Amino acid sequence: MPGLNLEPGHPQYRRSLAGLFLIGISTFGLMYTVQPLLVIIGTDFGRNATESALLLSATTLGIALAVIPLGQLASRIGRSRSMQLGLAIAAAAGIASAVAPRWDLLLAARGVMGIGLAFIMVSAMAWVVDEASPWAFGRMGGLYISGTTLGGVLGRLSAGAFTELLDWRGAIMASTLLALATGVLAHVLLPTAQTPGRRLSRRQTTHPDPNRTFRLRMFVVGGFAMAAFVGIFNVTTYRVAGAPFWLGPGFTGLLFLTYLSGTLTSAVAGRWVQRFSVARVMLPAALAAIVGVMITVLESLVAVVLGLLVLSAGFFTLHSIANAAAARFSPAPSQSSALYTLSYYLGSSVGGIILGFAWDIGAWPGSVATAIALLLVAGVAGTTARPVSPQRNPT
Repeated sequence: MPGLNLEPGHPQYRRSLAGLFLIGISTFGLMYTVQPLLVIIGTDFGRNATESALLLSATTLGIALAVIPLGQLASRIGRSRSMQLGLAIAAAAGIASAVAPRWDLLLAARGVMGIGLAFIMVSAMAWVVDEASPWAFGRMGGLYISGTTLGGVLGRLSAGAFTELLDWRGAIMASTLLALATGVLAHVLLPTAQTPGRRLSRRQTTHPDPNRTFRLRMFVVGGFAMAAFVGIFNVTTYRVAGAPFWLGPGFTGLLFLTYLSGTLTSAVAGRWVQRFSVARVMLPAALAAIVGVMITVLESLVAVVLGLLVLSAGFFTLHSIANAAAARFSPAPSQSSALYTLSYYLGSSVGGIILGFAWDIGAWPGSVATAIALLLVAGVAGTTARPVSPQRNPT
């Protein structure tokens, strides 16, 4: 049974764009609600910066552990059903985290949320591969990533704002319900996938795969870039909470508006790749991310904001390209999306802990040096990657 072959002019094309965009908003809104609250929650439970970072790392670790088996399950039961089930699990875990009375239960709830989010993440980009025409693939995939960046912003902003009115528990509860409502609307808009779930045939698994090394490089890009990105934003919440900034949670949440630069660049990254190439676009993206981190060394709130803007623009360009390319240049898009998500969130889990240690030991200079080293690895992997040809046999 063929896919929808979505492209401009198709009666369901615009609804699909809106649905994918809202799925990205909902997913990342749920995930990153706790990030601007790390200091408050950590203080409430008597935890330091490294321990507090586990609130985010627990979710990303849950994603990393679940993404491979759930990627295989999503191929069997269908992308649409998988995303709906994932939203239900993630929202239930978000509500549980808001009422968790103990630190271990809070971490457990955040981990279960990661399992639900993994179901969505392995299905969304594979849905695009299956249902979009080759001409619309870059735009639709880029718009989904653009939605994830906006979701990250809105999740953090809503949590920071609600904390000014409520306590952190009320903020998490309210933000979770908003993300759930957004996700429900997304699934109302998104057409049901028409490509049937299936496994790789024996012939497909034994056929030579010329793009295996290319995809491995994309996994490295996602993992190392995410480690730097999440780690820097984690420790930024600690940096601006003290001298010379003294920002409260509401104003700290506003710093995540810098993600919006990534919303813009990820939306057009697919067009840049079509015009140039994966490697030629990743080079300036990696350099921009590194320069952005370097700017934040200056003891000025303006410099911090500017640096985070440049970092976000570069990072989300890298992520958008690597995520889409890993699925596109694969005979098994769902499995490749799962492996990319695995590397991406392993990077997030490890990066939060590594940058937490760097902050505890070397303060901001140590954090900056660590992030730059991680971004250099991602940049080298991305700029030396050369795909052979697209392989479009969705599974």
